[in-house]
Amino acid sequence: MHRFTLPNGLRVLLAPSHRHPRVAVAVHYGVGFRSEPPGREGFAHLFEHLMFQGSEQLTGGEFYDRIHRLGGSANGTTHQDYTDYYQAVPASALDGALFAEADRMRAPLFTEEALAEQLRGVALEIHGTTVERPYGGFPWPLLPAVLYRSYANAHDGYGDAERLRAATVADCRAFFAEHYAPGNAVLTLAGGFDAAEARALVERHFGDIPARPVPARPDLREKAPEADRWAYGTEPGVPATAVALGYRLPDPADDLAGYLAHTVLARLLRATGAQGGGGPVETSCGFFGPLDALAPETLVVTGLLPPDTAPERFVERVDAGLAHWADPGAPGHGEAVRTAVRDLALDHVRRHDDLQTRARALGRLELLFGRPGLLAELPDLLADVGAAEVAAAARALRGTARAVLVLTPGPERTRPAPYEAPAAPVRSARAAGEPVVPAWAETLTPAGTRVVCYRDERTPLAELRIKAPLGPGGWRAPGRVRRLAYEAQLRAGAAWRATGHFGTVQVTTDDQWLEVSGHAPAERAGDWLRTVVGTVLAAGTGGSVGSGGPNGSAPAPALPAPPATALQRAADAALRLRLLPAAGGAAALPGPAGAVVVVTGPGDPDATAALVTRTLAGWSAADAAAHEGAAPGPGDAYGEDTVLTLHRPGAAEAHVTLCAPASMSTATEAADYLATAALGGWFGSRLAVDRTPGLTVITGRDTAAAGHRAYLRAWYEGPHRPETVRELRERVRRMAREPFTAAEADATRVFCAGQVLSVFDTQETLADMLCQTAAYGHDATWLMRLPRALREAPLADVSRAAVRMFAERPLTALAVRTDAVDAGAVRTDGVGTDGAARDLPGGRAA
Repeated sequence: MHRFTLPNGLRVLLAPSHRHPRVAVAVHYGVGFRSEPPGREGFAHLFEHLMFQGSEQLTGGEFYDRIHRLGGSANGTTHQDYTDYYQAVPASALDGALFAEADRMRAPLFTEEALAEQLRGVALEIHGTTVERPYGGFPWPLLPAVLYRSYANAHDGYGDAERLRAATVADCRAFFAEHYAPGNAVLTLAGGFDAAEARALVERHFGDIPARPVPARPDLREKAPEADRWAYGTEPGVPATAVALGYRLPDPADDLAGYLAHTVLARLLRATGAQGGGGPVETSCGFFGPLDALAPETLVVTGLLPPDTAPERFVERVDAGLAHWADPGAPGHGEAVRTAVRDLALDHVRRHDDLQTRARALGRLELLFGRPGLLAELPDLLADVGAAEVAAAARALRGTARAVLVLTPGPERTRPAPYEAPAAPVRSARAAGEPVVPAWAETLTPAGTRVVCYRDERTPLAELRIKAPLGPGGWRAPGRVRRLAYEAQLRAGAAWRATGHFGTVQVTTDDQWLEVSGHAPAERAGDWLRTVVGTVLAAGTGGSVGSGGPNGSAPAPALPAPPATALQRAADAALRLRLLPAAGGAAALPGPAGAVVVVTGPGDPDATAALVTRTLAGWSAADAAAHEGAAPGPGDAYGEDTVLTLHRPGAAEAHVTLCAPASMSTATEAADYLATAALGGWFGSRLAVDRTPGLTVITGRDTAAAGHRAYLRAWYEGPHRPETVRELRERVRRMAREPFTAAEADATRVFCAGQVLSVFDTQETLADMLCQTAAYGHDATWLMRLPRALREAPLADVSRAAVRMFAERPLTALAVRTDAVDAGAVRTDGVGTDGAARDLPGGRAA
């Protein structure tokens, strides 16, 4: 890491990592809501919003537009003692990213129109977070007012929306002049760049920003409470009482070892605090995470109480947990502490594998503590925490007064009185990289499973993915497969937790595939796979559901599809039913044929592939008996005269999907990718720009039954309108047949390449996308080659791809209508209310 300071006082951190094709840029300013003067509660948060509204050379929405065109992302957050602004873009766009950040550090624009707009937006955010949400404001921002007594520590950082309306443009300029000086900021770069070149860019863009006085940090010191402080409120429409405890934490600047001991203790309290059947206990060091604020900071313990349980019982449970850990010599304490330390260290490493998270953490640690190196040192510092240090932390908390916040069910919403500081006069106004192809290995198991393993040494963890096609039996009854997946998740989760190893196992289905994902220490990858094989994969036949449940009982109830996608999933289920033959097997978890297993992590990929192959031997073809009978070819059941109409009583929207069979080949993938995006796959696409009011339209590609498809999805409020199908067919064909211009294609290339680069930010997202591309038949290194392929795909090929996918072939329509349509005007309903397609004569959907 390179660390230097410009003459104007701006501190700069450069953390190059040539494995990354993107770069994250973060700017931290030493101003948070504890810097707000009385009468300006919530102003720091409002100001964060205003900093995105334009600057001297990037007016209006140009700041975001420049980033979005690159497939990048940007955001900002306000905390107790800092506000940060961050973005991630392709490495080739670093110059522009630094220009944008420097321009708003130099000369942001504040207008009456922008201020009014952001006041409305902030008011909606406050209302949604503290009023509309159940238990709104619990535990933050309510708990600080119970634990603390000084204005800086106790006041509500959201503020009151009505009081904020008194803010003026002059107030904004004064706030900027006081707090947004270069000497009160840290600029951090992380990702794929050359340090010397980056330093030259930083000096060019930021070096001429004038220095200004740096404000003193607010005085946050206050005495700890001498007795417990209780506060109460009521909440309508909730079933349980919520309790939050707040304890003062040691100052990490003066006693980092003690602070980390409390962090480990908080982890241990989650388990012991719930003993005795009192429900789960959640803990956190800091309201927004560890090492996120200056002292004083808070250890928070929260829980929901069982019915007829007094809040005092929850406090007693926490006290019992502290007493339990206060004895360093108690049996099992040493091993429990070591396990907690290991889990915290691995959590830390995995979380900061993300490019933006790492850049933000480095800047935060520099700004608050002057120690950005803590990010790398923390796992070793945690390893120094033992049972004795945890016991000392537990004894300290047992002898400390705390805050107790209680929200009980009640007929109306009441809250403890907010902290009110003495009135004070308001201050007046005053004047581009490429992804690295890792070492990899690939094999095909005897049962037909494709295994691809990649070396990724960014963390000591292995990311593991399994993706298997459900087959005709599963596609015929997706609701039942969801139930099987849910039961498999319970078995796998319990079995993995029983091993005592760090990591996760997740079993999900999108009705087309069964997916098992998770992570584990690299040396435990074999244990993870054996757990999955034993509880999910080899259990496939035992969990099949035909006319009865798993044990021949009544059919198991289907789990509801997620509300946001329920209508789309129902429509796709009808299409798969149409594509299936009349006969098919019962719903079951899939077998190994056609499945894909992807593992990323440290170690030799060949050895990992051999381990996976051996472990999967227990997943045999016999498990797939329920999947006999292949679906017909993808072109056999599509037809332009086909309209599958599904009835959904009470639906607020009507959905229409137009789809056609499509090939998925590495040879044409870049052109197909760009054509789909340019037509309707991003905010600058033709369908997005030429938008009909009230109608949202997107294009995409995926798998339906045994084949691939290109699709157009549209949704709008109110009942289904049959004429919309005709209009959409004509519109997408007309647009697809018009050749793309060079400007359209180039803008789409930049956006799509930038989005692909984003998957390399973390080992987790990379594993997800590697599994998806492998499942679609692409070779092991295709994802690394895709950004260049997108940039180099000939314009003529992109235009031809649009015609081939969206204009040449029949577009089958899937319409999901509401109950506002005359039932006599549509055909028979072919899908049940659980989203699972029902058998009709001939095995077709109406």
